[in-house]
Amino acid sequence: MRVLFVYPNLYTQMGFNHGLAALSAVLKEAGHETELLNLNENLPPVPTEEEAWELLQTWSPGLIGFSCLTQQYGSALELAQKLRERAAREGVTLPPLVVGGIHPTMVPEEVMRDGVWDHVGVGECEDSLLELVRRTEAGELADDVPNFLSWPGGQRPEEFSDSDWTRNPVGPFPNFPAQPLPDYALFDTQRITDLKDGWFSVMTSRGCPYRCTYCLNHRIVDTYKADLKAKVADLGFFRFRDPVDVVKELKHVLAHYDRVKTFLFDDDLFTQNAAHAIAVCAEMVREGIDVPFVVNSHVKRLDPRVAEALGKAGCSILKLGIESGSARVRKQVLKRHMTDSDIMETVASAEEHKLHTSGFLMVGLPTETNEERWETVDLLAETRIGRFRGSFFFPFPGTEGWDMTVAGGYINPDEIDSKRTFTDGSVLDFGPEENLFIDKLGRALPWFVNARMQRFHSDSPASKRYAPLMERVMAMDAKEWEAFMPQIQAVDAEYSAAARTAGELHYAIKYGATMGVRSDWFIAEEAGTEWYTAAAEASEADVELLGASAGAGA
Repeated sequence: MRVLFVYPNLYTQMGFNHGLAALSAVLKEAGHETELLNLNENLPPVPTEEEAWELLQTWSPGLIGFSCLTQQYGSALELAQKLRERAAREGVTLPPLVVGGIHPTMVPEEVMRDGVWDHVGVGECEDSLLELVRRTEAGELADDVPNFLSWPGGQRPEEFSDSDWTRNPVGPFPNFPAQPLPDYALFDTQRITDLKDGWFSVMTSRGCPYRCTYCLNHRIVDTYKADLKAKVADLGFFRFRDPVDVVKELKHVLAHYDRVKTFLFDDDLFTQNAAHAIAVCAEMVREGIDVPFVVNSHVKRLDPRVAEALGKAGCSILKLGIESGSARVRKQVLKRHMTDSDIMETVASAEEHKLHTSGFLMVGLPTETNEERWETVDLLAETRIGRFRGSFFFPFPGTEGWDMTVAGGYINPDEIDSKRTFTDGSVLDFGPEENLFIDKLGRALPWFVNARMQRFHSDSPASKRYAPLMERVMAMDAKEWEAFMPQIQAVDAEYSAAARTAGELHYAIKYGATMGVRSDWFIAEEAGTEWYTAAAEASEADVELLGASAGAGA
């Protein structure tokens, strides 16, 4: 049977959807055909509603599957509604409409009540979608397939109430290590790779053992635990691919796609299983994979042996979820149990093994005070982490973070449906004064960090350069800030150029509107050298600037 996937991915990060690629690979292995309608403005031309309808008529899929985040669910719902209306007008029978992904997984009943979908998928659906497709093709009843909320008979009736559907329990997690290679051909992968400057995303594991309040993993685990009546330890949520198969996939990618410059291991936590991480690194070295790669790590899960293996295998960037500089916010709001010393020591250890560190930070968190926001600025200034990506907290419905946000009365109903990415602005309402500060901090975080470095490192001349800029920004009222925002990139480039000329270590906005990157990295990149080599050859004072901060802050 033919299955058409629809990926509404407008006005957000442009890239590759591992879930759809995995689903497509499983279906193709079973003899089915797949096609993708990828709606992203970075991959023009964006298919129109008319073109989507024409594709349905000419390709004749037997099932249409949507995948979406919360921010993109509105677009998916709108397109599905229009397809139903068009089919009704023209007297055409529409194939079953199925929706899955993060948003349907988190609030499946709410999605089902929209009355548009024939099936709503929950969790990882490779096995379940394959069974749904098999039954649909065979003309069998498809209303009791695991992982799906379905209408009686497996298709939405014309007349219904929101209590007519059935929520089927989830089945066991798919055997991720045994699955076929992702169907990279489903996407315009070469074009995406070129647009991402050679960055190519792969996955070596699935799952995460932590229960961060802003993430879907804790709700996923709770759902599987309840439906399967199993202990968490028996669910098999955290799964790893054989290191030999991982490297085979890397070699497959290099053989089929040009200009791959960096592999991004998109695992939630590549370093969590030390033995697996070390084995993947060893296999990469043995097979001569010399493409730099990037991994995600937990601050408290960077074994020195893993750090050493990553450095030897060519890992260039180690990404860390820090999220807040406030110990209270990390513990009570986010359930991220780590101390400032843990963060300082991990950053220092990583860079000792030539791993450029990258931190994820959020601003505008529920119950967060202005003083705690300054703690985030100060932690970055003290660690001198390699780079950091700031974002505005977005509460996903169904998470503990959402519950906390609603209970605190922070939700701004005028904003919650208007934001497509984590960098568009905050959807929480703290009042005009705090809202303005959060917006300034989220959009110009590198300037604040540069201005505050002098508080922790006496040898930080860039602070004197950026402190007046920070004060200027802080003095702006809402109208002045709105008028100034379009100039942020140009102002940042001007200040960074002056700091470079003066030889001052600083952060500049690079590789995205909210990414602050340490100057030794991007200067070395432009020169075609390694950042740590440049640091090693710098003056003694510069070496202190780059490496001594961990000792100062421990």
